[in-house]
Amino acid sequence: MEDEQGSGQGGALAEVLAGWVGARIDAAHANPATGLVALAVYAGARRVLGAGVGPRVAGAGVLPRLPRLRAGASHPLVAAMRAHLVGRRVLAIEVRRDGIAVVAGDPLPAENDGEGEGADEVVRAPEARPEPAAGGGPELAPGARLELAPGRRGEARLLDAAGHLILRWPPQGSAPPAEVAYPVDPLAAGAALVEASDEAAAGQEKAALARAVRARRAALERRAEAVRGDLGRLGSVARLQKTGQLLLAQGGRVPRGAAKALLDDWETGGTIEVALDPARPAKAQAEAFFAKARRYQRGEAVMRARLAETERALAAVAALEADVAAAEARPEALEPLAQRARSLGVSRAELAGVGAAGGGAAGSAAGAAGARGARAGRAAPRQPFHAFRSASGAAILVGRGAADNDALTTKHARPHDLWLHAKGVSGSHVVVPLPKGASCPADVLVDAATLAAHFSDARGEAVCEVSYVPRRHVRKPRGAAPGAVTFDREKVIAVRVEAERLSRLLATKEEG
Repeated sequence: MEDEQGSGQGGALAEVLAGWVGARIDAAHANPATGLVALAVYAGARRVLGAGVGPRVAGAGVLPRLPRLRAGASHPLVAAMRAHLVGRRVLAIEVRRDGIAVVAGDPLPAENDGEGEGADEVVRAPEARPEPAAGGGPELAPGARLELAPGRRGEARLLDAAGHLILRWPPQGSAPPAEVAYPVDPLAAGAALVEASDEAAAGQEKAALARAVRARRAALERRAEAVRGDLGRLGSVARLQKTGQLLLAQGGRVPRGAAKALLDDWETGGTIEVALDPARPAKAQAEAFFAKARRYQRGEAVMRARLAETERALAAVAALEADVAAAEARPEALEPLAQRARSLGVSRAELAGVGAAGGGAAGSAAGAAGARGARAGRAAPRQPFHAFRSASGAAILVGRGAADNDALTTKHARPHDLWLHAKGVSGSHVVVPLPKGASCPADVLVDAATLAAHFSDARGEAVCEVSYVPRRHVRKPRGAAPGAVTFDREKVIAVRVEAERLSRLLATKEEG
């Protein structure tokens, strides 16, 4: 009885998907924080298959639109789907008890052998030969297979034509359901699925924006406190001038080589002790006190202007913080607030720190903002590195060239980030950004070392030794050639360059 019910529900979805076979796959998107995976095809009009693999959304259906909040192109799952699916044609869609499988490529159509009662629903290409390849080349074999297991603890798996795993999301694996409960109405289910994903992602985007604005307010408060401290030192101007005058008048009787002098204070009748440089005559050091007093006086106007500017920014950020707290968790309500945040100095990096869709457990604010920025035509500044993603979603930065290596290592990498380089050969600098005090996970280390070996003169070697140290132990000698550095406290990993691992990493490359 359960089998008949599951087959019937699967049959409803399979019937809707039947017209999609032979269609071109136009786009692939995901929001890993909510678990929505979307595959868009063109079959007379755009059609979107959606599957919620958890943790926030679960189920399957036909989406009325693409999700508004989704990961950027650098996310491992999105990058892999785009590399292996987008631009190919749907050869078959299998609606099975344990999930949905989409086969992409351009081979000769496979015949449907016929299935017995209660078997999985399989939709295959009609009996027509595919369009010939451009230039009359040979017909292509199936390129890849996307398997979606909807459920709160579901997963997405991408396999190559030979059945080898390219990528699993989530990367740590899960416990997908043994049998999927498909909707009776796939269109209504799809509409509910995309709305639920956007609602959950927007809530996370709002939280990310609120945290970024709070961080900006805290930074402005620290700046204001520092400027007030600088202004407080203006009270020492009179003391500095007085000390200089006393040194001029009494410095001649201070013994040469003295480290301090006891000067008579004519105003109070007491004495003033002054620290001196033993290498210089005491009288000659009076000018240093006058110069310091002049420097404080010259900086007063600048400091007061900076304090006023900081206090105005603090007031604007406080108002923004209140508006973010009162805003509805909807993309159209949050985007103007995000623009205000950027105008007040909240960087994209700060907005990216705790989003929902960019990668792993975070990134939706960044992914959504980045996608909107790209659609708006704003050109991002050229970075001195290419960004890749490990299987866990961790960023790995690879320098583009010698001068870019210097910029990556000395300007972008933080002291606690991990720095790697192929040992004993020329190659790119590689940096793994890490939270302060954190160590690099073993799988991320191997991925980063694989990229360091590939982007070096050791490319093509089966095994390569890669040096790695915290960035704080890397130094750029004065006058050294571009890309040349020295480092100590070196550790070495001998990495075996695996073709499958390298292909997966290269598929996640983020252009920019």
